[in-house]
Amino acid sequence: MKESDKTALQMEVVSFVYLISTRNTTAVENKAAILFPSLENQPDPSLQGLFFFAKGMLCFFRNNYDEAKSQFDKIFDLSFSLHDTDLHGLGHMGTGFSQRSAGRLDDAVTNISLAADIINKNGPFKVFLGYCYHQLGEIHVAINEYENAIKYFTTAFTIIDGESNTMASLRYHNGLGGCYLKMKDYEKSEFHLIKSLEVKDLPPTIISRVENDLGELYLEKKEYDKAEKLLTSSIKVREANKLEDAACTSMTALAEVYLQQGRISEALQLLDRCMALVEKYQTKLKKVRVLNLMARAHSRSENYEAAVSYYEQHQILNDSVKGEQERNIFKFKNSQIEKQKKLISEKHKQLAGTVEEIKRLKVNRKAAIFSWITIIILVVISELFLDPLIENYAYDNLLSLLVKVMIALLFKPIDGIYEKLLWERALKKRDDKEIYE
Repeated sequence: MKESDKTALQMEVVSFVYLISTRNTTAVENKAAILFPSLENQPDPSLQGLFFFAKGMLCFFRNNYDEAKSQFDKIFDLSFSLHDTDLHGLGHMGTGFSQRSAGRLDDAVTNISLAADIINKNGPFKVFLGYCYHQLGEIHVAINEYENAIKYFTTAFTIIDGESNTMASLRYHNGLGGCYLKMKDYEKSEFHLIKSLEVKDLPPTIISRVENDLGELYLEKKEYDKAEKLLTSSIKVREANKLEDAACTSMTALAEVYLQQGRISEALQLLDRCMALVEKYQTKLKKVRVLNLMARAHSRSENYEAAVSYYEQHQILNDSVKGEQERNIFKFKNSQIEKQKKLISEKHKQLAGTVEEIKRLKVNRKAAIFSWITIIILVVISELFLDPLIENYAYDNLLSLLVKVMIALLFKPIDGIYEKLLWERALKKRDDKEIYE
């Protein structure tokens, strides 16, 4: 296959993942029907790896996370044998995205971070780095590490030239809007979410995401009528596009709006639907919120036995999932910090060794200069004083030559003496400086 044809197929995979990010079900399915046959029978192993990646991303889009993982797992052995770091990075990226959607944030952070480190920043899949950093930003919002989240959103925006990329601009403002919402900075949150809606030519599925987030904002601000309108619109679009998991998110928020408005029976109807969906897709973090709302709704309707049961389930699941995952994330991050410290320490040792070698070379150079000066002085002394004395003997030329040879042989011992003295002097200066500092 020509390199240009291979590059074209790589760009088709990039385009396919972009469609997945728009959540346009029809476009995604149509693209898969064309793309998969063109990849599946390729003799090039790296293109076979891209087939597994694309197939895994389709399973991820369909919320079939276990099947997605099985496809991404096929990439790893293949990428190792090919020494293809980009392909290996794509495997980690897909795995991390699936784990994040399934609520396994600790595993998601590990895999997405590896993908961000591995994928070539100047290669054909550079745009995926923006996706990775954005996902890391959203995960850090979920665990209340807001400063880190903002850094990730900013990195995602700049790494793929967000100013000229409408989807990058959307993700940037939407990510910051959600982050500031969690920080209770409602003014900044509303500013960025409105900026998200101002991005031109957004597909309805993307608009539904922004409507959901704005609905959550107005819910927090107790502007329930605005929240209800936005969340109802979001649910309608998501259900029309068969995005059940996403619709569940909006339904959960709308159920809380109903609860705040005193519409308990309507809230419970929505929450029953949500419970079925979180069980279907095994989205544990969403289930934590649904259980909490279930408990509150049953408490408001004076069904205290059910309320207590839901509160207990909520507490157990929240402690086992979120607390443990946050600890694992911090453990992973600490291990990264330790690796960086070790790398810095090794670099410091190498630098120190280089400096010592430079010092030694300088000492050797000085010692050689002093040695040559000494030898020249000895030769001059020999010419001025020893040679006149030797002229009285019969073999004057031979004796004079022997003296010169002996002087020449003194070069190495003299050089060693100077080198030792100069090196000891350099070490003393260094030690004195360290004590002074």
